Amino acid sequence: MSDTAKKALLILAGVLACVLVFFLVYQPNSEEILTLENQTRKLQTEVNRLTGLQAQIQVLRPVADQHEAEMDMYFAEYPSRMTEQKAIYNIYRMMVDTGMRVTSIQPGKDMTFMQGGALVAEDAAVMSENMEAATGAGASAEISPETKVPINEIIGKYASYNMAVLGSKSEVMDALDWISENSEHMSVGNIALSFDSGSGKLSGTIAVNFYSMNGNGIAYVEPDTSGIVIGSDDVFGSGVKKSNSSKRTYQE
Repeated sequence: MSDTAKKALLILAGVLACVLVFFLVYQPNSEEILTLENQTRKLQTEVNRLTGLQAQIQVLRPVADQHEAEMDMYFAEYPSRMTEQKAIYNIYRMMVDTGMRVTSIQPGKDMTFMQGGALVAEDAAVMSENMEAATGAGASAEISPETKVPINEIIGKYASYNMAVLGSKSEVMDALDWISENSEHMSVGNIALSFDSGSGKLSGTIAVNFYSMNGNGIAYVEPDTSGIVIGSDDVFGSGVKKSNSSKRTYQE
């Protein structure tokens, strides 16, 4: 074989070796490199997103802490539970302060108006015993209302007490104001009153809603009921006199 042929064979072998290296080594590695580059770009994008979120969290954390502290203070204004004893004591105070007579009281059962950090729609509110039957033992806030739980686990309750009442227009209006403006967190519910032209007084029923927050960590304090007189012609006795702390007098 001539030298020229040998050189040609060597050149051809070199070309074949380059082709083999390209297809067997470089091309697979280049595809892997491209895959790694794409993965790296995706990871970098995610890192940038998380870094941005971390910066937002650092900015918003003081605001969230402030809101949580404000909510804690607000929930602490409510009793952790409302007993019949406390509700009836408040009704007694209302009667003494306004002069409106209460002839009967029908206690209501606890209803849930807030759970899981959200208000419960009025038509979806259910009684406590029904909730416990559906969920087993019930939430920890319901089991131990005076124990502090996280804000989103606090359960808001209200009980509606229906009162049969008798009083002048001034006394009834004072009683409604007393309920609406009271620091004990209560509200006026259904009202059904009629005017007696003979006596010049209003009579009928007024519902009072008493609110509580199970799990707000506030210890229950029993009211002093030693001065309450139970009567025969009305709930607290006809001898109970109106106090001098009534806010205003309405024209009859």
